[in-house]
Amino acid sequence: MNNKKHKPVLFVNRLEVNGKVCLRLFFFKDRTVYKRILENKWIKFDKEGRFFYVEDTEMSFSILQDTFGDIAYVSKSHIDDFFVRKPVIQGDTIGSNSGIKYGLKKRPSLPMVMLFSYIQAGKRLIGIKHHFTDKEYNEIKESKLLRWDIKHGVWCFDAKRDLFQNVVEYLIQHYAVRINAELKISDLEIKRLLLEQSYEKDEHFISCPEEFLAYMQLHHYSMHTFETYHNMVIRFLNSDDSADIETINNYGVEEIDRYHEEWLQRLSPSDSVINQSINAIKLYYKVVGKVDLSLKEINRPKRKKMLPTIYSLDEVKRIISSIDNLKHRTMIMLIYSAGLRLSEMINLKVGDILEDRRMIFIKGGKGRKDRYTILSNTALEMLRKYREAYNPERYLFEGQFGGPYSPTSVRKVLGYAKAKAGVTKQGSVHTLRHSFATHLLENGTDLRYIQELLGHQSSKTTEIYTHVTTINISQITSPGDLIDL
Repeated sequence: MNNKKHKPVLFVNRLEVNGKVCLRLFFFKDRTVYKRILENKWIKFDKEGRFFYVEDTEMSFSILQDTFGDIAYVSKSHIDDFFVRKPVIQGDTIGSNSGIKYGLKKRPSLPMVMLFSYIQAGKRLIGIKHHFTDKEYNEIKESKLLRWDIKHGVWCFDAKRDLFQNVVEYLIQHYAVRINAELKISDLEIKRLLLEQSYEKDEHFISCPEEFLAYMQLHHYSMHTFETYHNMVIRFLNSDDSADIETINNYGVEEIDRYHEEWLQRLSPSDSVINQSINAIKLYYKVVGKVDLSLKEINRPKRKKMLPTIYSLDEVKRIISSIDNLKHRTMIMLIYSAGLRLSEMINLKVGDILEDRRMIFIKGGKGRKDRYTILSNTALEMLRKYREAYNPERYLFEGQFGGPYSPTSVRKVLGYAKAKAGVTKQGSVHTLRHSFATHLLENGTDLRYIQELLGHQSSKTTEIYTHVTTINISQITSPGDLIDL
């Protein structure tokens, strides 16, 4: 068990190399893993990007597990579900006659810059903490887009709409531009620029109509749904180079079904991805469609009744105990002990922790609903130590540039912790929430109270945990025990 606990993690992530979809390998410096890579000549090295990779086939991940399983934990937690494997056929289409492309082509990986908001002398500025090359420095100086803030040691510009757009248009030519969560972008043109910056745009590329984005923004769609629906819609709009936007807007149910059927036949994406695409496209035609569609007639995969994965109490304890960083340990503990969604945890404010009542106030959870959940004594003690050490000002868990902590970073924290603890069970941050509910039920808590704590609108959603709890099953007497041998 001790050897398993200290195995390094070998992460894989999909990317495109020389026109082929491949699996990139990345890991913290480990001589054993590095030596094993060099021993396997089928693992290639990209000199320009300086990374190891293998071609992505149906068996690639299994082969990697077989090759490294004795010395490392091979994790696919970083694989992008929306980067679909390219079929082994000629050209860029799914079928020889269909003309439907397998997906949008992404630009090569670029260095990242983060934009964040701050105030100086009562004036709101946008800051960029980055070291530009001499050539870029001269270009910036000539363009007068940015200026140097000596006091804060950052590049900055005034928070004005036109200037913001000009800066973003310049930066995305050279960088992957990210926005700090505290910096809210309401301008749809800038929002679209940021959302579509990672795709290669030729003369056939169709951007997502602003009318569709405006509808989602007006109806307060969550940022996650906003980004997912945008992603699905531009994939659909760009699935056939021979069709322009007017032609697509006049499609009927038959064309929409054909798009998803061929996607399923050739690439076998998960049912949940197909259903997300159907939901996004249905909304698109509701907003901008030029014909009346009977959207109920669109075929969709029948939802599988999948039971949630659950970490055992021992696994949760091992995961939390394996985290040395106090801030990271407190975040994971709070998610599990209060049954929080990841988005709810990272958006907690300092004042949302009600110590005297042993409660946590969740403002604007899923469905934009407020609720209260429990605060355990163990989590409270951990929180007190954390607050004393970090002294957060507004958000309970602040990111590198202020504002809420990055959800991607929380996922990485859990991935590292699971690997260190030797927990190989497939599961995400959300699995901690499932585990919270199941362990409450096994401890005798009424299902109605669990429903309130989780913020479920329907009791049917909460009832799924009755199918994964072991407490009732363990109390059933097997007929085998009635036979006296």
